[in-house]
Amino acid sequence: MPGQDIDKEFKNAIRIHEKPVILIATPEITELPEGIGNAANIITAKGGGLGDISASLVRYFSDADKYDIHVVLPKYDNRIKQLSDITNKQIDRLTLVLRGKGIHLVNDSAFAHLSNPYEDNKIHSRVRRSLAYQRNVINDLIDWLRPDVIHCNDWMTALIPSAARAKGVKTLFTLHNIFTELQTLKAIELSGLKPFEFGEFLYFEKFPENLLENWEQHFHTNRVDFTASAIMAADYFNTVSPTFLVELIEGKFSHLVPESIYLTIKNKFENGRAAGILNSPNVHVNPRYMNHIHNYSKKTVLTGKAINKENFQRKLGLPLEKDVPLFFWPNRLFYQKAPELLLDNIEYFFNRYDMQVAIIANGDAELEHQAIRLAKQYERFAYRTFDEDVSNLGKAAADFILMPSRYEPCGLPQMEAPKFGTLPVVHATGGLKDTINQLDVCKNKGNGFLFYLNDRIGLEYGIVEALEFYKLPPEIKEVQIQRIMMEAERDFDMENTARKYMEIYDLLLEESEKEIARRET
Repeated sequence: MPGQDIDKEFKNAIRIHEKPVILIATPEITELPEGIGNAANIITAKGGGLGDISASLVRYFSDADKYDIHVVLPKYDNRIKQLSDITNKQIDRLTLVLRGKGIHLVNDSAFAHLSNPYEDNKIHSRVRRSLAYQRNVINDLIDWLRPDVIHCNDWMTALIPSAARAKGVKTLFTLHNIFTELQTLKAIELSGLKPFEFGEFLYFEKFPENLLENWEQHFHTNRVDFTASAIMAADYFNTVSPTFLVELIEGKFSHLVPESIYLTIKNKFENGRAAGILNSPNVHVNPRYMNHIHNYSKKTVLTGKAINKENFQRKLGLPLEKDVPLFFWPNRLFYQKAPELLLDNIEYFFNRYDMQVAIIANGDAELEHQAIRLAKQYERFAYRTFDEDVSNLGKAAADFILMPSRYEPCGLPQMEAPKFGTLPVVHATGGLKDTINQLDVCKNKGNGFLFYLNDRIGLEYGIVEALEFYKLPPEIKEVQIQRIMMEAERDFDMENTARKYMEIYDLLLEESEKEIARRET
């Protein structure tokens, strides 16, 4: 039979791997493992915490040497040129070189001129870029590489689990942010994909009765929900904090989470195929040797932070008030982060409390403009657009960070800040609740300050608690800060995170082996 002959020849032609092949699909990554050469420093794109966690996982898996790790991400030509004196011809050559090292760059005009993975573009919309990326993975890379497991991250990879399932490849889908796209089958097909081949594993806006028989009917009008499709089709699903998974299952954010996503997550959880895996900060987040700050250790934390505080105040034009507590905002200025709780009430806080506030962040234009106006109005308020080096200086300089998020899939700043001896003030939700415990000096435990009402009263409670700690004698504060720094190094560690992902990989690999054995018998 021709079909059987093709199968036999295919088995002889495909690459033989000594170790299981894990393909990590991500739209952003902050850095690549040092072992791949100089390109580790120039292949970088970051829109949020996903870039950091992708880089950390890839580095850890590479060091562990348990799997044959491959990464596929868009080729951001402009970004590469910004970081290195390199020509277009050399970029294309670099793409081929990196492919041999397990780094697969999707070469498409949709990514060439971007500076941010998710920025708006009149020619190439976000969904157009998503489809261009996935076309490369689905149409070429899966068949060429034959991965044992594909680890898909967020909505830009969301059709891959459906296509992979049709090809018999196991997938894990990780949800980092609540977002989805809706596209018709026609739009998906015009992007170069063939949804007919994996349509049965897609989640549609309207339930498609007899999909294959009524394909033409659904083709033009029935839209596919990207994220719901990924959750439904993936062999395993995870959020990036345990509490956030529980909150989603309980419908806590029903006004924000589409019903399609709620239903598919609930179904996965009830079938024992969902987990909450807490992210961890980049291993390089450490005040002892980071660039652009005055380095310090647990033993020298008070003097080190004082020097960074003065440097930060000078840089931002804040008054040089060493004994006034400094609160730092490390988040983007978006609705999810609830910045209006601070911005709309800054006069109220300044009238009642002795404090400085600094924000280093990009975000919605209206909120940025509001922050600019406040910086002109109040000498103890400073604002700058995001700069990673200045942001790191802020974490090293500040006494406290503010994170009043409405919801938080995970969050990284609240885990990074304690490593600097900077205590978080957070709303008790999602990953913030998982990582911050109320400080109790008498019992020598806790690492920050939590509030439960997501309004001005709640934020004020957290700020007041922080200020009460600030008033304690330096020798008492020093003991607590040193303990918190030590515990942060121990608890917020990538090894803990990577181990849990590896457990899921191993589960899927074991299931795959059993399925192959059953088919062969």
